[in-house]
Amino acid sequence: MITPNYMSSLDSSILSYLDRFARTSWVFDHAVVFLSENKLLKGGVLMVLVWWAWFRTENKGSTEREHLIATILSCAVALLVGRILVLALPFRLRPLHEASLNFVRPYGVAENSLANLSSFPSDHAVLFFALATGLFFISRALGAFALFYTIMAIMLPRIYLGLHYPSDILAGAAVGASISWLGNTRLPQTRAIQCITSLSWSRPMYFYPMQFLATYQIADLFDNSRAMVSGILKLVRYVAE
Repeated sequence: MITPNYMSSLDSSILSYLDRFARTSWVFDHAVVFLSENKLLKGGVLMVLVWWAWFRTENKGSTEREHLIATILSCAVALLVGRILVLALPFRLRPLHEASLNFVRPYGVAENSLANLSSFPSDHAVLFFALATGLFFISRALGAFALFYTIMAIMLPRIYLGLHYPSDILAGAAVGASISWLGNTRLPQTRAIQCITSLSWSRPMYFYPMQFLATYQIADLFDNSRAMVSGILKLVRYVAE
């Protein structure tokens, strides 16, 4: 039974329920692992919604494009805040590595998966709840679909595989949604965002390559950007020594 003292009742009940299904089907477990690891099925699907929302309006008087730019910027800020919290807060073992849980590891999950990274809060939750929140400012139906997809296709698999506690997800969701809500209530009216939006009409040859790179990085969870920054810092330290 998964009932360590430090876990909340929510963590305990959800993990205990989902863990009943682990290793009952090789095909199911590997399908969940594939869904959890495939970035096209995570960020890629949600970026399709962003681009669809961008091109669905031809009205220059609409504020939808300002909200989409605010959402993209909010996602970047939210993920940065999430990473800072992961590094600053006390280290938390993932359920997969917590011996006291007697967690049943599903088929296909590496024994040392993400062992050196704290699970609290979930950076996946920070990023994708920020994105879903921003899409609510464009369309309630679009935001609702993005939220449903985020929960069912991105968050639940990570709990089932023992990569996160439900409380990791809830904390990340609170951080991401709050930053995105703040960004979408404050940024669209600013001159900077309106100038950026105007470039999509006046200088599309400059604007769209940059927007593509921004949305690509979100779909990639900024992994390439983080790897590049990490490499630069290592090079700087090497030169300084």
